[in-house]
This record gives sequence, C-alpha cells and structure tokens, in this order.
Amino acid sequence: MTLILLNEGEGALIAERVPRGTANSEFVLRDLIHDHPESMPVQAVDGSLGRVFTVAKEFYVPSVGYIDVLLADERGRLIVVECKLWSNPQARREVVGQILDYARELARWDYEDLQRQISSSKKRKGNVLYEMACEAGCELDEASFVDGVTRDLAAGRFLLLVAGDGVTEGAQRIGEYLRDQPGLAFGFGLVEVAEYRMRDETGRERTIMQPRLLARTATIERHVIRSEVPGLVFETVDPESRGGAGARPVSEAGLAWRAFVECFVADVSFDDPGQPEPRSGGLGWVKVPLPDGYYIDLYRSQSDQAIGAQVKFPGIDGEESFTALLADREAIDAEFGEAGLEPPQWHTGNDRWIAMTCDAGHDVRFD
Repeated sequence: MTLILLNEGEGALIAERVPRGTANSEFVLRDLIHDHPESMPVQAVDGSLGRVFTVAKEFYVPSVGYIDVLLADERGRLIVVECKLWSNPQARREVVGQILDYARELARWDYEDLQRQISSSKKRKGNVLYEMACEAGCELDEASFVDGVTRDLAAGRFLLLVAGDGVTEGAQRIGEYLRDQPGLAFGFGLVEVAEYRMRDETGRERTIMQPRLLARTATIERHVIRSEVPGLVFETVDPESRGGAGARPVSEAGLAWRAFVECFVADVSFDDPGQPEPRSGGLGWVKVPLPDGYYIDLYRSQSDQAIGAQVKFPGIDGEESFTALLADREAIDAEFGEAGLEPPQWHTGNDRWIAMTCDAGHDVRFD
C-alpha cells in the first residue's frame, strides 16, 4: 500500500507502507499518541466527546498494571489507550483482558482515588484533572466537573481504544469479543496506526503515521460489574445518562441502601469532633474520610454475609504512610487483640492496604 503526496508544480512523492510486524516499537506508538492525543479518532467512536488531552503516560492502576496512555476529554470522560503491535501473538490474546481489567478497576474508584493517582503520576498537587481540562477548554465549574466524572466512574463509562500498527483478521475479532462480554458499560474502538516511510527532495527519510478507526462498539444498553468485596453484582446502566432528568430510577436495593446510610450517618459518633461525616461509596460501601486524602472503606458483602473495613495507601505518599504503620504493626495488632478482635490483614507490594473482616452478625466497633 502506498500514499501519494502531491506537491503542486514539483511532482508527486511516494510513501510506502511499512509491512505489518516491522513497524517501530510499541513505545514509539505510545509516545506518538501521548504527544498528539488529537490524532486519535475518538469522536468517530463517541460523538459526544469534546476536545481531547493527555492525562498521563504509563498511568499506574494498582493491582492491574500501567495504562499505556490515559486521555480525557474536556468534560473529564476518560479514554484508555493500549498500544499493541500485531506481530506479537501474545498481544491478540491479552489485549482484551488487559484493557477490560483497567476499566473494571477504574469503575471501582471514586473521584478522590482518581485525583490522588493522577497527582502522584504528574507530581502535582490539587485537582490536577480539572486544571488540565480547563487548559483544554473546559467551561464547567469545578463542582459540576467533579460530579460528572464521579458519575462516569460509578457507571464504568469510559472509552477504550486499542491502537496497533496493522490489524489482522484475528485482531478484528476483538470488537466482536467485546460486544459479547457482560459487564460492558463503555465504548470500544480499534484503531490502526499505519506507518509510511519516504524520502523527500533532499534525500532525508520521513515517516508518516496514519491513524484510522477500524471497528467500534454500538451504543446499546449494557451492564457494569460492581465489586462488592468479595462478591460481584450486576447493575443495569444507561450509557447515555450522566445523571439528572434522564437518569435511570434507583433500584429497590439502592433505595434501601441509601436509607441505611442515612441512619448510619445520623447515629455514628467519633472521638474527634472534626471528623467529616461518612458517605455512601456505592451499593454496600460507606467511605469514612481520613487525613491527607485517605479514607476507610466500610463494606458489606451479601454473598458471604461478611462486613469489613479497608484502608488503601496508593501512590508515593501512600507508600510512606504504609511503611510508617508497618513499623508499628506489632503494637497495632496487639490493640486489636485487646479489643477481642482478630488482627487486621496487611497487604504489601504495589497494592498496599490494611483490612479486617468478620461475620455480619457480629457487633463490631471500628477504631
């Protein structure tokens, strides 16, 4: 395949396509998308998306891995881009599972999780995503922006793009595979970035990259997988709804949970009078804010009738805090024993957390 570049009055220049499997590395493709996010045909997949900007390269999602490039539009809709060269047979087997894992994990986050991880990635403080969106042309006030992104996270509403140097027949089945998956509440696009090379009039070699959309998912009513720790429940989601008048009515389970949280917040008491009130983090979850942006997740699992509490420590700052607590682990475990409780579970590594669980019938005090 060739490209013909017409130079008026100077004749045509011929650019030959680089054969599949001999293009540059995935890192080159990743860096190209990172530096030129406008090259991705995102509006062809989802016409509601606005101007696109780069959030981060090699964006770390704890317990899953690194997203090649994380993009977003001016209203904060997240776009996950995975780069694969189709000469790599492993890519065809793993790319679908990998990008779905990213989406499922992001759907468990709230805005504070996202903000904390972006701040860690960019080495910047503050509401970094909103600041970047404003630079891209966002006209929403901060509260409206945060609410919109929060709803998208809760609904698992993202755009997933797989970009490759050339798509074979086997790779094209990725789109069909995704459409058949339960738990899909996001759009998907398969983007071919063809590479062409030529020499200009001076003899210098030039490279032309041509992104084009090969496949996309249709906009249909889907389901989103929500983690209930450790069980999974499925809830219907309207992909076009971002809250407000068009939002889907809350289920009976959702209404019952809201009533429980209201009672819980009204009755709970803290030793620290300055402790912010707990709030619902989703069906089966209550979030209790802690200093420095951390929080306790209190949860109930219907599948095994268990309740528990968990504190996560993401990012560089989280690693420092976790390490400090780990040094006092023996004393902390002893305090639990004095209260008649089993010691908490400590999870080290990249995905750091401290948690405890017990039977839902127990009367437990969380200190």
